[in-house]
Amino acid sequence: MSNMPLNGVYRAVFKANIVMSQSLLQERLQIRKEQQHITLEKVKILDKNNHKETILTGNSSDIYQKILEIITSVQ
Repeated sequence: MSNMPLNGVYRAVFKANIVMSQSLLQERLQIRKEQQHITLEKVKILDKNNHKETILTGNSSDIYQKILEIITSVQ
């Protein structure tokens, strides 16, 4: 699969965060774009230290597939 457009990845993160909040999970997802790759991170909402846990680093298609897995597992 070729690289997914970044706006599709951002939309998937947005949808995942909505699903996670409806499931009363106290964490959210965010992505960080760097030169050659994208990092998907999980952040605890109530954590005052703003600790970020890296879930996956890869290209946009890898990140998109992982987000879809997370959405499916939460629903």
